[in-house]
Formats: sequence, structure tokens, C-alpha cells
Amino acid sequence: MINENQLIEKTFYKNYVQDQDGSPLHILGHLYFNEQNQDGDYDLSYIRFAQGELYYSSQDYETAIFKWENIDNELEAWAKMNIGDAYCKLQLLSAAEDMYTSIITDDETLKSEVALKLFTLYCDRQKIDNAYETIHTALLINPDYPNVTRKAREFYEEQQDHQNAVMLAVSECIRTSKEEWYMPLITYVKNRQTLNFSPEYFLPVLQAIYENNKRLFIQLLEAVWFSFKGQSAYLEWLKALNELIPTLPTLTIEDEKEWDSIVSIYENTFMELTDGTYYLRELHHVIPEFISAWLTLSTSKNGLHPSATVLAWNEIFPGTVRQAITSKAESIIFETENDRNSLSDSLQLFHMIHKWANSHSLDLNQKTKWWVEEVMNRELWHHFLLLGQEGSGKTTFVQSLLGDKVYSGTTSSFVVLKDSDELRYEKMTEYTQQTFYSKNDLSRMLNEEPDALYQVFQPSIILHEQKCAIIDTPTIGSISSIREDIFDTLLLVDGVFYLVDAMDPLTDQDYDLLHQIKNYAPNVKVNFILNKVDFVASDSDAEALIMEMKAKIASIYPHAEVLPYSSLHPFNQQFNQLSRFIDTNFPYDAKEKEERRTAKVLTLIRKMIADLLQKRVDMEKGYIHSIQWNEEILSRLTAFSHKVSDFQSERVESIGKAYRSLLSACRSELEETIPKLLKDSSEQLKEDSDFKTIHLTLNEYMNNKIKEYVEENVLPTIVNQLETWVSASHEELLQNQSFLVEMSDTFNDIYQEDKLSLTCQFAILDDWKRDIDRMTARIFYENENILLKNKPTQMLLKGAGKLLGAFNQNNQVLYQQYKKYIENEPYAETTKAISDKLFMPFELFEKGLKKDIESFFTGPISEVKETIEEAEQNIEDGKEGLSNMKANPEVFYDPLKLFEVNLLQQEFMLQAHKDYTKTY
Repeated sequence: MINENQLIEKTFYKNYVQDQDGSPLHILGHLYFNEQNQDGDYDLSYIRFAQGELYYSSQDYETAIFKWENIDNELEAWAKMNIGDAYCKLQLLSAAEDMYTSIITDDETLKSEVALKLFTLYCDRQKIDNAYETIHTALLINPDYPNVTRKAREFYEEQQDHQNAVMLAVSECIRTSKEEWYMPLITYVKNRQTLNFSPEYFLPVLQAIYENNKRLFIQLLEAVWFSFKGQSAYLEWLKALNELIPTLPTLTIEDEKEWDSIVSIYENTFMELTDGTYYLRELHHVIPEFISAWLTLSTSKNGLHPSATVLAWNEIFPGTVRQAITSKAESIIFETENDRNSLSDSLQLFHMIHKWANSHSLDLNQKTKWWVEEVMNRELWHHFLLLGQEGSGKTTFVQSLLGDKVYSGTTSSFVVLKDSDELRYEKMTEYTQQTFYSKNDLSRMLNEEPDALYQVFQPSIILHEQKCAIIDTPTIGSISSIREDIFDTLLLVDGVFYLVDAMDPLTDQDYDLLHQIKNYAPNVKVNFILNKVDFVASDSDAEALIMEMKAKIASIYPHAEVLPYSSLHPFNQQFNQLSRFIDTNFPYDAKEKEERRTAKVLTLIRKMIADLLQKRVDMEKGYIHSIQWNEEILSRLTAFSHKVSDFQSERVESIGKAYRSLLSACRSELEETIPKLLKDSSEQLKEDSDFKTIHLTLNEYMNNKIKEYVEENVLPTIVNQLETWVSASHEELLQNQSFLVEMSDTFNDIYQEDKLSLTCQFAILDDWKRDIDRMTARIFYENENILLKNKPTQMLLKGAGKLLGAFNQNNQVLYQQYKKYIENEPYAETTKAISDKLFMPFELFEKGLKKDIESFFTGPISEVKETIEEAEQNIEDGKEGLSNMKANPEVFYDPLKLFEVNLLQQEFMLQAHKDYTKTY
């Protein structure tokens, strides 16, 4: 039987030469000769095949090819492969390819060898498509054949073909279960070369590796998990994971530390899923099985978080988690070890909500953020709330502690008193924070902004020694908001100092209030300060009063203590007594304080979620109010805009009409007077006049007469009339401006800001005055050819004068004719020419009046138009915002619901921690 390894390695010739002395070629030549000379049939193919191998090893490739070409037995296909190898050595690559592809055989080993050789040849010739086809063929023939999968992986990696590289690694992992394939696959996943694959694609390989190597299973699971994180298929991966975990056979978790990393990923992933990025409709099909698997994979050391998560989710979304899982969570939550940093968890949740709120342009209450900072302030051991009815002496007590009168009378605000070397004050509203240094400013702000929270930083020995802050409060009365704030603050402080007037101790009103405090905050310590004991007759009376108070409050606070105090006595006499009172009744325990801090942060988170929910309601109401308000103001603005436009049109008409009337009157008077003046010029004619030049003399006289009239009568009259016109126009425009000012005040009151000024351009009046001065200053009378024209009558008179003027006897006739002509001539053409020249500048001025008057109202019209556009945009924005809120309520409500799950989860863990601690 032929050894295929010898054929592959070209050592078939050793079957003939082993155990023989001499040259292999000589031995084979001798055998060839003997075989050829035998009688009967003989087959030289085997010897030729062996000779070809020897010639090939001696690099005599042509002779080797000659030998292999003459093989016609079972080794013919192998010989063809060897010929292809020889062609490759001779760099006859095309011939080699043709030879390899011509081989037809059923021998899988030969098929694999030929495929690998063709693959190498195609790679060398950069025939990549052929190389792909050939390596795929080799993998189909026999993936176990030496070097086939290795060469395929190297080829895919060289081509950066992540798709085929991953598919090969996955198939080989499942087929061989060898670590040498799992590590490349994990590398591909970590390098994010698997993102084009669906999450379900990895389930079979994960199942396969789990059964063989749990350590590599965890590594691959982590790698796939992180590769899908942040991708669109992330939730699909988690669904696939939910399907995978229950199918893992004999899933054992205890004592396998490797699983801790997976459990940690589950925890971090749950926080990511519930940070407000996803909607509930996306998570309802993922979370229940996800947290079930998380609980399944957890141990007694890390089972608190998943069990609390299961219970919290099922509490918020009843029935979504399988009963068996919730029962398991209930059974282990109080039995698991609890070494978690609950405070860190609660702060993480707070910052997560804060980040979400910021991303949605929702401002968190500044006071809430301040309280979180206060809770985390490790320099302060205690926050005490100072309560008391009107007349209890709270204000004098505060003055006694600080040694200074910070403010007079009972405060209407919450005032936090802190020790500090630097004297300063801070004010916090819902959205702002301000630092200032004047006590007068504090007093003013306390009166003007009682809803703000104030801090007083001032040296105080008791606050310094006890590392505490005291919160002075308004008197609890009928104002519901104050009561609500005080009761909310009860959940955040470490204790209450309840001040009682020694002259009227513990009234029914006090007793009712204490009952309410106990019911609302049962875990808050309340101790009493019996103030104004200096009014009590004796120490024994004071002691009796204290015993009476204790007896009365025993049913509410059986362990409460009462401290007698006088704000009038020097503080240094009472310092030690007050300090012991605090040390005794409010001892500092670091571990307990940490739990209280966590509980307070969770309380603040619950308030923050409630505030955000209220903001959603307020936002919707705000949109509705904005739409209604802007629609109303738009209606007013539109009507007002029409009114201003009417003013503009009216003033254009009235002022223009007045101007035209003025010019018309002046022109009429001019045109009526000029003919009279010209006709009166006949008086200059005498019988002895020189009629040869009389027309020149008269023409000059007439022009002088008209010029005198224009300069002394016409122009002054026009100037006076124009000044009157400007004044009258100013009065009309001023009336309009007064109305606009009234309307701007009205609209500004509505807007609660200086929205509209509606100032008109009175500068046009100055422009008119300047233009009138310039026009009248530049008007000069130009001599007119009154008697020097070429009219027939004038030509006859001038001709007759020149011809007959030399004869005295004809003067009488010329005199009569000239006089008759001058006195009877209408002078219409001359009058019109003079009038047109004089009034042309005024007519040009008139053409610009409309534009000037319109420009007077341009500012108000533009302002109103812009305000109208703003109102229209506000209405559009409001409707769009309201529509979005109603169309997509999940954008707001879903994250808050998920935050509530996280909050409840942490509250369960905190309660479990307390109960677990009590058992030891």
C-alpha cells in the first residue's frame, strides 16, 4: 500500500533505495534497466515516479517533468501535481496553474494538497478571487487537513476580511472545541470586528465553549457583551443572552470567582438600561428575564443587588417577573452578605438623574442639590432643626448661640447657621445661589424673598465644637407651604431642638404638632429646650416644670430630654451644659451616620423625582398658558398695529393736505398780484417818453417791481406759513406719540418688562425746518422777458416806437397804444413762468413729505411687527411643545419610572442592610 505522506513529501523513491548501498539515482537506473528487460508485461511508472522525485530534489526540474509526464498508473494524478510543483520552481506559473486545475481525482488527500498549492499560487499571483474560491474548497474538502484552517485564517486576516475570519473561528470553535480558536475569536470580538453579525449568531459558540472551558466562556461572553454595548443591536444581544443563560447545562455558580465579573457586568448594564436612554416599551421584553438571569448567576456574596432589583422591578411593574424568581429574591435578600457602599450607590443614582435632567433642559431645584452637598459634608456631624411656636424665644436663642443679633424677630425663611472664620451670607432660590457680606442685605432679602433658603456663616464656639449646623425655621402656622417644607426637612436632619416657653410650656398646639412630627418622621430624635427659665421663680420650680413636661410628652417621645435654658444669661455659663446635652442625646456614630446619609440621599432622590414629575405638569400648564397668553396679546398687538398704520395714513393725508393748501393759497395770491403790478407799470409811460427804448425801460421796471414784491411779501409770507405748518404738524404728531407712549406703558405692564418703546422719529421736523431755511435762502427772482418777447403786439409796438419815435407828433399815438397794451395785457404766461420758478423747490419738497411722514412711524410699526412675529412664534413653539409632550409622554415619564425602580431597589438594599446588621 502506497504511503500518502511519501507522495506529499516526494520521498516515494525511498521504498526502492533503503537498505541499499550506492547512489539513489544509480540504484533506480539499475532497477529501471532490469524491469525493462524482463520478459512479459512490465510497468516502469513507479520507477519513473521515484526518479522524478530524485531529479526534483536535485533541482533538475526539466528531467523530473519528463519522468512524471510518462506516468500512466494510479500515481498519474500525483505526478501531475508534482509537475505543477516543478513548473512553480521554474516560475512557469501559468503552466503550473493549468496543471493543477487539470487534476481529477477522488483522493481527498490529493484534493486537499492540490487546493493548498493552487491557493498559494493564486496568492502569489494576486488572483484574490481565485484564492478565496480555492481556500473555501479546501475547507469543504477536509477542514482537518494540516494547515488548511491556519492558512485560511491568515489569509482572511491579511485581507482584513473580518466576516470570513469570524465565521471560520466560530465554526472551528464549535467543531474542534480547541482553545487555539477561541482566543482568536475573542480577539476579533474585542477588536469590534464582529459588529455585522447578529447577537443570535454567537449563541451556539457560547454554548459549545461553556461545556468545555468555563473560563474562556466567561471571557468570550464579556467580549461579545462589550462589543454590542452602545450599538443598535444591544437590546437584541440582551434578549439573546436571556435565551442563552437558561440553556446552559448544570449551571453552577458557587465558589467560581470568574462569575463575579459577569455579575458585575449585569449590575452595570442594568444601571445603563435604566438611565433614561431607553423607553419602557423597549425594556419590558428584556428586563424581567435579564434580572432573573442576574439573580441566577449571583451568589450569597453578591446576591443583594439582583434580589433587590427583582423585587423593585416587580413592585413597580407587578407580575412581569416569574413568581419563582421573586420568591427566590425574597428568600435571599435578607440572608446575603452586604458589604456594598450604599452611599456611593445612592450618589450614583442622584448624578444619573441629574445628568438626565440636564440633557432635557430641566433645572433641578438648587435647594435639593445643596442638601445633597450638606449630607455629604463630612465636616458636619449633625444638622439640627430648630422648631418652636410663636413666642418660644427661638430668635433670642439663635442670638445667644451666635453672640450676635443676626436678624430681628421670628424668621419667615429657613436660615442655616454654620460656624465659619469668615463672616458671610448665602441666599438660595430654586435656581440661583448668591453670596453677600452685608447684614443689612440679609435683613432686606429675608423680607423681600422669604421663600429663599439662607445660610449664615459666623464664628460660633458651640457649632464649631459640636461640628453641627442649626436650621432656624419659620413658625408653623396656617401656611401650608411652610408646614410642608418643615416636614420634608424633618427627614433630612439628625435631630430636632423643640423650644418651649417656660412661662407657657407645651401648649395643646405644641402637643398636636409633636404628634404630627412623630407620625411623619418616627425615627427623628426630638429633644426639648425649656427657654426663658430666668422667669421661673426657683430652681425647684424649674425642675418641677421639666418633670411635668416629660410626663406629658412621654406618650410621644418617652426618651426625650429637656434642657433648661435662658437666652438672657451669658452663653459661656451655659456652653458646657448645652454641649453635654448634645453629646448625650445625639451621640455621633460613624457607621450609623453613613447609613443615615444614604437614607437622606434616597429621600432627596424621591423628592427630586416628585419635583420632576411636577415639572412635567407645570411644563404642560406653562405651554397652555403661554399659548393662551400669546394669543390674547397677539390679538391686541394686531389691532394696535392697524391703529398705528391708520395713524400713519391719516398723518400723511392731513399734513400733506395742509401743506398743499398753504402752497395753493400763496401761489394764488402771487398769480393774482403780479398782473396788477404789471398793469400798474403803465404809470411809468409819459407822452415825452423815448418810445424807441421804452420797452426796455418798462421791462426792467416791471421786473424790479415783481422782485420787490417777491422778496418783501411773498417769501416772508411763505416762510411764516411754513413755520405755522411745521408747528401744527408737530402738534398732530405729538398727539400720536402721546397715544403710543400710553400704549407702550400698557403693553410693558402686560409683559412685565420694557418690551416696547414706540418712539417716533421727531427728527423729521428738524429736517423740514432745515430744508425750508435752505429753500427760502436759495430762492432768487430772475428777470423775466415781459415786454421783450416775440409776440405780434409787442413787435408792432417796438417797431413803431423805433420808426415813429423820432417824430414828436407821433408820441401821442404811441403813448396811447403802449398804455392800452400794458393795462389790458393779461400777463398769464409771464405770471405762470414766475410762479413756477418760485414754487418749484416747494413742490419738490412736497414729493418727499409722504416718505418723511411714513418714516416718522417706522420705529413703532417695526417694533409692533417684530413683537407680533415673536408672539406668533411663541404660539407655534408652544403648540409644538405641547403636541410633543402629548404625543410622546414616554420621553418624560419612562425615565422617571425607571429612576423610581432604582430608588426602590436601593431602599430595599438599605433596609436589608439594617435588618442583616440587627441579626449579628
